[in-house]
Amino acid sequence: MGAESAWVYDEVTLTNGYRMQGMILKESPAGIEFQVIRRPPGRPTVTLTTFIAAREMSKVRRLAAADRAALKAKLAGLDLTGAGARKRMEALALTPTDWLGRPGAAQRYESEQFVLVSGAADEVTRRAAVRLEQIYAAFARVLPPRRPAGRPTTVLLAGRPADYEALVCGPAGRVLNPAVYDPRRNRIVCGTDLARLGAELTATQKKHAAEWARLDRYEADIRQLYKGRAADLERFEEIVRRERRRVYLADHANGRKFDEATRRLFALLYHEAFHAYTATFVYPPLSAADVRAGQGTGELPRWLNEGLAQLFEGAVVEGTELRVGPPDAKRLEAAQDLLRGMGSPAGLVPLADLLRAGKDSFLTVHADQRSVADRAYLTSWALTYWLTFDKQAVGTGAFEEYLAAVNSGGDPVAAFEKWIGTDARSAEKEWHDYLRRLRVDGSVAPPVGPKGR
Repeated sequence: MGAESAWVYDEVTLTNGYRMQGMILKESPAGIEFQVIRRPPGRPTVTLTTFIAAREMSKVRRLAAADRAALKAKLAGLDLTGAGARKRMEALALTPTDWLGRPGAAQRYESEQFVLVSGAADEVTRRAAVRLEQIYAAFARVLPPRRPAGRPTTVLLAGRPADYEALVCGPAGRVLNPAVYDPRRNRIVCGTDLARLGAELTATQKKHAAEWARLDRYEADIRQLYKGRAADLERFEEIVRRERRRVYLADHANGRKFDEATRRLFALLYHEAFHAYTATFVYPPLSAADVRAGQGTGELPRWLNEGLAQLFEGAVVEGTELRVGPPDAKRLEAAQDLLRGMGSPAGLVPLADLLRAGKDSFLTVHADQRSVADRAYLTSWALTYWLTFDKQAVGTGAFEEYLAAVNSGGDPVAAFEKWIGTDARSAEKEWHDYLRRLRVDGSVAPPVGPKGR
């Protein structure tokens, strides 16, 4: 291995045993703001900034000052001008593959946990590959893989509605959802109508790439020409810097246009990818007999699976990073409205009912079922957010015992009470109180006493 690979990191070991490598950004008595850094061989560097509560950590190994400075320099060196992210995206190894009977009409990208096969434009394909790398790193942050040898999930990304219909249900079928996960085939199909935008972005990016190459050649030439003449060299290098900045801003605007057009697409992709990740690498389905025999915990209950998928669906890309944590503003407002009696007269789904809910509560097939499904989804999101970020209860030993209990035929409410350490009525009261005080930035307002009412 060369010097390029010799990166050293801060390291945090969580109470669930998962080890995270990266860089400590800020520390306080409450916890650590941590930038996870993953550098898989042959693929782009992935970073994920997250907050780790003090009670979630069992061990912290900090870098020496000199090593921390070196790590900061290496991270900065990845993208000094803003071109680094683009260069890493362009360096992705994509191979031609067949698409709906058309030889070589798609591109394929392989990772440890997914294989992307895309019939969309090159720019869409490359951004999707990077986003999937980022979201799988975020999945592992919350639920570390327990079955690393699981078979990678195939992700089919259709660039045209007709292709999506052909993949999902045939030309004569009716597509109800823009993204679907088929657990039997371990396959996600995601559709997008971005043919025109994808072609425009790809053409613009090719133009930008040519401009980057021209600037690189020009800079090399002037350094050779004005070698030993520092004043002249600095004047021409300033011209190069201004031109690079211009191209970077144009490229950044290109990226914003893409992000706006694909926000819903990637939300759906993240959602379905979470279902695939947990079923394949963390909590695969098992029979009750197998769970009782100690062969595993079995799968996530439907409410929790949908709740966690919604948390990741709301992940936000900021520059080259993906952040998971602050609550989705629209969901939070809707949940708080239900608590205040401003939405459905039924309010949030009662805790005991949600814990016992089956798959039918999360299926929206006809218009008259939409309100029921939306209420179930919203309640599962709200409960899962509380359990994940306030209670820090997901991924613990008690969490595993809860899964084993419900998947071996135990009472879901009794199993939940044992997991949380309190009765369902008290847990529901605490959860609702937290939800009322939760703010859109993830902070929680202090409780209001009798005098403040």
